[in-house]
Amino acid sequence: MKNQLASLAFFAQKIDRQQIQLILVIVSLAALLLGTGAPLDGGEVGK
Repeated sequence: MKNQLASLAFFAQKIDRQQIQLILVIVSLAALLLGTGAPLDGGEVGK
């Protein structure tokens, strides 16, 4: 368990703020593209 915590801390030190921001931008753009492809059904049942 101690070894896993040490390796996780080492991995977290290798990631800098710019990489985290880039990942967040890519994920948000992907979510936006998936959201624009969603059907505009309106949730009406029976049509």
